Amino acid sequence: MHFGKTLALFCLSPGALSYVITAYRGDDCTGESQSVNVWDNTCRDTNIFATKSIKVDTYGGRHQKATFFTANGCGAAVSARYAWWADGGDSEFKKGACLKFDREIHAYGSVSA
Repeated sequence: MHFGKTLALFCLSPGALSYVITAYRGDDCTGESQSVNVWDNTCRDTNIFATKSIKVDTYGGRHQKATFFTANGCGAAVSARYAWWADGGDSEFKKGACLKFDREIHAYGSVSA
C-alpha cells in the first residue's frame, strides 16, 4: 500500500521525469512568462506561446536531450533548431541560465540520446 502511494507521488512530482523551464515571450528572459514542464520522451506543442528565451528550472532525466523547434510539432530530433543535454550535462543548459533563441520556438521536446 505504501509503495503504491510513494510511486504515484514520485510520478506526479514536477521534474521527476521531465525538465522544467520558464518560457519568455521577449528576448533576454523578459516579458510574459510561463512555466513549462516537458516530460521525458515527449513533445510539448500545446498550451505554450511563441518563445524567444528560456530559463532552466529543473533538469530532465539521464541521457535526455532538450529539443526546441520553430515549427509546431517536434518531428525528428535532428530537425530541432536547438538541442542541449537536459540532464545537467551541457555547458549551456544550466539552472538559472537565460538561453536566447534567434527565432520563435513553437514546440519543446525531450528525447533519449
